[in-house]
Amino acid sequence: MENILKKYSTQISTLSKFIWKLSELGLAIAIAGLVLFLLLGESSGVFPVSVAENFTQIANSLGPKGISAILAAAVFLLISKRLIDKK
Repeated sequence: MENILKKYSTQISTLSKFIWKLSELGLAIAIAGLVLFLLLGESSGVFPVSVAENFTQIANSLGPKGISAILAAAVFLLISKRLIDKK
């Protein structure tokens, strides 16, 4: 029974790593589209324009307090990661 649990735990861990890498890839593509839009403007193409519109809609729906909370959480996570890595 213990071997079966270890096997499933390993499979779940592998699947989790795959999903995380896929999420990182998606985020990298979205950020690349946003950077292209910022560099080239409206003439950058359909994908960068749609990414910029989506980011604008998200920012508008969050409002200033929501964006501040997300930025504060990101800074907190970066600082805590650096402190953990130093140990």
